[in-house]
Amino acid sequence: MPYSQLVLFTKCLVLAEAMAAVTGLITWRKWKDSYLKWVPVYLAAITILETGYHIFAWYKQDAVSGALYEIAVSFEILFITWFFYKTLNNKNRTLAIAGAAVYIAALIAEQLLLPGHAWYFQSLSYTTGNLFILIYLILFFIELVRSEKILVFKKSVVFWIACGLLIFYLGSFPFYGLYNELSKDLSLFVSIAWIAESLNYCMYLFFTIGFIWAKVN
Repeated sequence: MPYSQLVLFTKCLVLAEAMAAVTGLITWRKWKDSYLKWVPVYLAAITILETGYHIFAWYKQDAVSGALYEIAVSFEILFITWFFYKTLNNKNRTLAIAGAAVYIAALIAEQLLLPGHAWYFQSLSYTTGNLFILIYLILFFIELVRSEKILVFKKSVVFWIACGLLIFYLGSFPFYGLYNELSKDLSLFVSIAWIAESLNYCMYLFFTIGFIWAKVN
């Protein structure tokens, strides 16, 4: 498919993000007494950041749009890390703290060692964060199958959120890890980008289903 269609498909992702955020806010009463109340707020913030990114990119304000995109990506990874810090058992929370520290170190190193226009995407820090997120997900599902919550897993919003994260971060891991190399071949890049963006839509759809279907844990 043409690159222009991919660009439009990517821009429309904010609608899926907004749908998840609005659904979470509408069902706020379910989560208002737990840490889950911050998930809809997070989704609303991501929607605003990415909308701003597209607006400034439209007006060719590359410095501002680039900064907003980088902020959005870092915010996503750090929030998800915090989410699993609150979700996982106490013995596994240390890993979330370590994951945040390693990600921040990778992000700083990337800024210091690869300044200017040396890369198109922050693959080093993103891959680091992605890897830790996959580890958190593995630990979560191990804890889930070993607990009584497995009996009512479909009614757990955390389960739906974890499934959405797994679909996107596992499925898109090769794409974003090799983003800079893939971008050298536009036809190959576009083909794989369609898959990655589709998985992104799936993630927010799972969030939306979780908010509607789930009950308070």
